[in-house]
Amino acid sequence: MDKNNPKITVIMPVYKVEKYLARCLDSIILQTYENLEIICVNDGSPDGSLAILEDYAKRDKRIIIINQENKGLSGARNTGMAAMTGDYFTFIDSDDWLQLGAYQKFVDVLKREDRTIDIFLFNGFNYLQEQQTTAVGVIKIFDVKEWGDFKQSHFKTIRQHKNPMHNSMAVWNKIFRTEWYRKYNFQFMDRMLAQDRLFSAQTYLATDNVYLLEDYLYCYRSQPESISRTMNDNVFHLLIICDKVKEVYKQNNFFEESKYAYLEYLVRETLLGIKRCRKDLRTPFLEEARKRLNVLIPELEEERYKQDIRYELSQDILHLDGETLREKYRSLWI
Repeated sequence: MDKNNPKITVIMPVYKVEKYLARCLDSIILQTYENLEIICVNDGSPDGSLAILEDYAKRDKRIIIINQENKGLSGARNTGMAAMTGDYFTFIDSDDWLQLGAYQKFVDVLKREDRTIDIFLFNGFNYLQEQQTTAVGVIKIFDVKEWGDFKQSHFKTIRQHKNPMHNSMAVWNKIFRTEWYRKYNFQFMDRMLAQDRLFSAQTYLATDNVYLLEDYLYCYRSQPESISRTMNDNVFHLLIICDKVKEVYKQNNFFEESKYAYLEYLVRETLLGIKRCRKDLRTPFLEEARKRLNVLIPELEEERYKQDIRYELSQDILHLDGETLREKYRSLWI
């Protein structure tokens, strides 16, 4: 690998995003850093997305289109990883966009650091959109202060994070070193919502070489029609992934020190599900969430648990019905 000119594979799943796809592609092909492999996985999209991809591919030879029957976001990402040839790889959701110097900033860090970087983590904005043309707010993806002091080093580990499941669990604000990744070959769970939480937990705990850049390089579009904002039976995926993350943390001897963070994670995912799932699913979903809380709470120190900000939230989940819970936390953006 040429440290001064590494190939970066950009993996972009594409499904029903014709309204946003051009902006996303423009933000990639116009990057100031040009040694890119752009793998666009057309996941059986029924709209005009493929035509847009083909038009861009004619003009930019770095774009590779892979067509497949619909396998969901996780399946599309797995397809992209199987095909990638870059020294590093990263993900972008096809309705989001990048700042134009994003990948150059990564390469600049790579050039000046002697230490290997397995995961490069950068900040971004969450663009809250309730209508196609109306932004209702912008939120930064994570607070760098949660990672501790940067005076000594920008290299961090997830074990240093003050609340390791609070944020930074997405995959689209990271660049991964391919050779390191191939030793583990973690995969996204097939057709599962929130599988990026599990992938992030697995990769974070597989290395101490995480480099954190505070710069805002990514803009994530949060919108009502997004699959992650409207849930049917897949709402139960949130709890299944919670279970998987807990299992990974226990396997890596990290659960004891992070169980209060896990409490917040479980509470947050429960409120997310209650807020976004169909009305007829609220009661069974809530029952499943309560089962997990009732297992977790006895593992917590009673006094510390009762002093925790998540105590009231967990008590509401345990004692309120789904509709009341949803109304109480309707204004909470998740």
